[in-house]
Amino acid sequence: MPSAATGPEFQEAAAALGFSRTVERELIHRRNLTEVFLTDIRPVERRSFVAAALLPLVHAHYTSHTGPTGRRVPDAVLLLECCRQAETFAAHAFFDVDMDAAFILRNWSVVLSPDAAVPWGPGPGELLMSAVVRDPGGQTGGSVRSLEFEFGLRLSGVHIGRARMEVGYVAPRTYAAIRSRRRGGPPPTSDKQPPVVTGRPVDPARAGRINATDTLLLDAVTDPDSVTAALRVPVENPSLFDHPQDHVPGMVLLEAARQIAALATDAWGGGAPPTTALVAVESSFSSYAELDRPVAMAATPADGAGPSGAHTDTAGHRRVAVAFHQDGSVIARMSVVMAAVSHVTPSPVTGPRG
Repeated sequence: MPSAATGPEFQEAAAALGFSRTVERELIHRRNLTEVFLTDIRPVERRSFVAAALLPLVHAHYTSHTGPTGRRVPDAVLLLECCRQAETFAAHAFFDVDMDAAFILRNWSVVLSPDAAVPWGPGPGELLMSAVVRDPGGQTGGSVRSLEFEFGLRLSGVHIGRARMEVGYVAPRTYAAIRSRRRGGPPPTSDKQPPVVTGRPVDPARAGRINATDTLLLDAVTDPDSVTAALRVPVENPSLFDHPQDHVPGMVLLEAARQIAALATDAWGGGAPPTTALVAVESSFSSYAELDRPVAMAATPADGAGPSGAHTDTAGHRRVAVAFHQDGSVIARMSVVMAAVSHVTPSPVTGPRG
């Protein structure tokens, strides 16, 4: 982490963090108590803070994998969700972002360290997040337009990785106008949008999942140099749609990218989902994923080589590029790194500085 997060002020604030209760769910934009992981947060300096979260041993979504999750390898997507909760709380509490502002995820990434595969003990994992915040977007009328967060992640005293995210903040009236103008009218919301039932669901185990409600791939086609699928929008899933949304959240796209990368890694000889884990991902979002229009996914080797080519490095990582398409345009791109559990080593994806 940058030096601001390693001095005595940081250490003193981190030592005071508590894990005994979760924060108010409204402050992190969550409705269901089972989806609240943040337990405490404290400012260190004007542009840095520390936060605490509990990683559950058992969770309906985040631990329902076929692979090595929980105490062996923390779920990288869960780690990003904890960082998102810390970002949301901090935006309101430390940077005066209005409670009714729309949060717009622009990009995020996470990179696990080699020590992430070390078991953390018999109880829930105590995650410590140290964050440095930058303001790349300036202010409009005294209001923050966007913030960039860089996190260092420690689990039970061990450094396990780094995360980064950039989030924009828009007044609700402005957000509604932007969404309506682009669509030609107000978008539907997920509480009124029925689950997608067309298409052939991928067997959960092939996507690394246990439950069908967590499985997001439809009509998957595997080829030597690509894997394609359609997105199943899981509006019935309380973890991925905790509250009504007017678009497909970035967390859903991230989970879909993990699943198609797991499918591709298996198809290309890199190991079946029970033996692999996501160890790094970089994501960028260029447009909203609309709820009422199909979203297509395409996974290819990240460097364009064939399955036996250079996209498998000497540490056993499989790098997969995932693109999301809607209405003929790319709406999001992700670079996903999958690795066998015995090869959870520093990732080739360029992560946040730390």
